[in-house]
Amino acid sequence: MRAIMTIARRDFRSTFLSPKAGAIFFVFLLFMGLFFYSFIGEFLQIQMNSAQTGGQGATLEQLLKAIFYNLHFVMILIIPAVTMATFSEEKKTHTLRLMQSAPISASHIVLGKFIAVVGVMSIVLFASMVFPAFLVKFGNPDMGVILTSYLGVFLLIMAQLAFGLWVSSLTSHQFMAFIFTMLGLFALLILNWLAKSISQGASILESVLKYLASTEHLDSFLKGMISVADVTYFVCFTALFLFLTNVVLDSQRWR
Repeated sequence: MRAIMTIARRDFRSTFLSPKAGAIFFVFLLFMGLFFYSFIGEFLQIQMNSAQTGGQGATLEQLLKAIFYNLHFVMILIIPAVTMATFSEEKKTHTLRLMQSAPISASHIVLGKFIAVVGVMSIVLFASMVFPAFLVKFGNPDMGVILTSYLGVFLLIMAQLAFGLWVSSLTSHQFMAFIFTMLGLFALLILNWLAKSISQGASILESVLKYLASTEHLDSFLKGMISVADVTYFVCFTALFLFLTNVVLDSQRWR
């Protein structure tokens, strides 16, 4: 356990001692701020139109859902930036060889790096709380929806980070790790909408593709519900790619 936490602390500190952390927070808050401003303006416009026509306006829960969906989209840019250097840079500088020659297992290295990137993304996720906090101060949104949404997004982030670590372990080029991680996460985002056209009428294949899509499992959390099946999906997805990363490192140790 000490080896895992030593690796985690080293990677966590190196992230915040480099300009990368500042760039990540800047891009994240910039995009989230622009989208939030746009959503608020559209929400107020809908409320004004509904008041004039006597129709039903949008609810704060619908606004929250739009914010968290947008957060999911922005993470496709942030997650690859966080994970791209975890193994690829270590390979390029040959420091990974030094770690592999130390009396620690590949699983210690993988878990240490995973804890480090989860710590970084936890701070990024904490920074995003300013947006629902604004709605709580000036409105009356359902706190249960906010809490379950953050739980769902946190589980999603862990799964995405595990995928990013696996991609980074396959290459020594940060740019390649960034691109392929982003493409993989984007595919999981849109798989739900592409399932019908890909399956070509095969209902079983369509169901499998929809199950693999991350949005399919995030939806229930954004509606204020916690499903054991959806929690299991994210936990299994995370465990699978951490295991695959461990396999990659083990195979490279003996080359």
